[in-house]
Amino acid sequence: MNTKRYLELGLIVAGAVAGAVFGLVFTPLGKLAAGAPPATLANYLWNAAVFGAMAAVASPLITWTELRRVPLWRTVVEPLGAAIAGGLAALVLGVPVLILVLPPIGL
Repeated sequence: MNTKRYLELGLIVAGAVAGAVFGLVFTPLGKLAAGAPPATLANYLWNAAVFGAMAAVASPLITWTELRRVPLWRTVVEPLGAAIAGGLAALVLGVPVLILVLPPIGL
């Protein structure tokens, strides 16, 4: 395997982990924004799996197309932080529909 393949594999794994973390953070935020009952363990696991899978696909695509000259750690940490900040902003603003808009914009 060449270096590019190792980098792609690393981006997939890092994206999956970052997506799962976002899913875990997003679960209670989404429940609060929707006024739904507290999240169950199944809710947390489902969101971690779904967001992890989506980020595993998106991370290499975004990195290779838009972030070629950015240090590798920043391609994972900064989008995750911005997406979580977007979710928190939606919660603070008290507009439930923004929970679907602001995190992707932050990403």
